[in-house]
Amino acid sequence: MFAVTSVLLLPFALAEGLVPQTGEPALMLWLLGYLTAVPTALSYALYFAGAAVVRSATVSVIMLLEPVSAAVLAVVLFGGHLTAPILASTLLMLGAVTGLAVSEARGARRAAMWRRGALAVR
Repeated sequence: MFAVTSVLLLPFALAEGLVPQTGEPALMLWLLGYLTAVPTALSYALYFAGAAVVRSATVSVIMLLEPVSAAVLAVVLFGGHLTAPILASTLLMLGAVTGLAVSEARGARRAAMWRRGALAVR
């Protein structure tokens, strides 16, 4: 859920540094509050908008991808070590999400074909 927000903010963090340095601490605190509130609200809005149109099984698996994005960010930003169990679980979760997405697409196609057939009979 927060992966999109993290990716969108990453260029700014890389350009300015991960710890802000300023002579105006009040402005920095206001901007920090803004950056924590607005992207969080955006990520929740996008999450719930997506959850409204996807099956609950798919939503629950996608929600489990948050640790995968945390592991990727740890490796990329902080030089964390990518161990075999982390890699295996990441590939397993990505495979599950891919399988569910394919299943959703097939189900949507079948439903559309059935509706066209049902409407043609009427």
